[in-house]
Amino acid sequence: MSIELDFPEFPYEEPPDGITCRQKPWNGVLVRVDQIPFKTGDKVTFHVTVCSDATGQTLAAKTQGIVTITADTTSADYTIPWDGVLDAVAEGSIIAFYTLAPADGSAPSTSEAAIVRYSRQQPGGAVCGPDD
Repeated sequence: MSIELDFPEFPYEEPPDGITCRQKPWNGVLVRVDQIPFKTGDKVTFHVTVCSDATGQTLAAKTQGIVTITADTTSADYTIPWDGVLDAVAEGSIIAFYTLAPADGSAPSTSEAAIVRYSRQQPGGAVCGPDD
């Protein structure tokens, strides 16, 4: 069974600004996969890279989040953590893709990557954070 995997989304992205202080990234940044026919027991692994440039070339931090699907659904969410990941840069980009390992043991599939601009820079040069 071949499933065409859609790009993950950043539901709170505000184009053209991306993820900024308005989204309070110190509370985590949500990544969502939607409109995929997940089955109970499927494993979705989110692969996230935070880069210190807008084009995703300069690695600052990486993380993975594994979500085990507990009921048949069409969406899965992962919140990118602040500590050690989102706090690694004040300005750059976030890249996310995911791998689906079906519960039936069939071959895993990997999505294409999504990229979003990420900035904690405020007007005047201050950098926002959890103490704001």
